[in-house]
Amino acid sequence: MQLSGEDIEQMMAEVRQSHAELEQAAAEVEALTSTVTSKDRVLSATVDAHGVLTDLRITGQSWRELAPKELCSRIVALVSQAQQDVQERGQALLSGLAPDGVDPAAGLPSADEMAAMMQGLVAQFGEAPRER
Repeated sequence: MQLSGEDIEQMMAEVRQSHAELEQAAAEVEALTSTVTSKDRVLSATVDAHGVLTDLRITGQSWRELAPKELCSRIVALVSQAQQDVQERGQALLSGLAPDGVDPAAGLPSADEMAAMMQGLVAQFGEAPRER
């Protein structure tokens, strides 16, 4: 199958658009945070887009009645819940945006990598006629 210059330009435009959409979604994912608060509102944990704990709040005095092991267990559970939430929200933002064979969770391909993918597709479908 021979591709015309117009076909290739159309494909390149679609690739550029997809790349821009992925970059926008990646920026949104990078800005995600998740805060989870315990049912008794004594503990809250916030994580960033990478699941790193960025804030831990302990309010009131009732936490002092907990055994250290129980307090630690509750904190770990809250952080884990916040990490899972931020991961799921990130996946939801990226789902359906990446072309086949590209895992957006593994990082976005650069513009050069996207161009190389396009060149590979062009090569797969045959050499485009050169315009003069």
